[in-house]
Amino acid sequence: MINFMDLKAGQRLKLKQGVLAEVVENLGDGIWVQVRYLEAPESPTLVGTEELCHCEEAVGLA
Repeated sequence: MINFMDLKAGQRLKLKQGVLAEVVENLGDGIWVQVRYLEAPESPTLVGTEELCHCEEAVGLA
């Protein structure tokens, strides 16, 4: 399990469905981080966009 409190901007996360995302900002609540999508095999239009990521979406560090 990833401790979202410890994540820093620039770290990369593996998300569900094979998505790779980079942390842009840690909101400091231990549940949400702002990410930029780097790879999204099932939704290529997400690449380059930013969105809030819930801790339950993360499967590991990249």
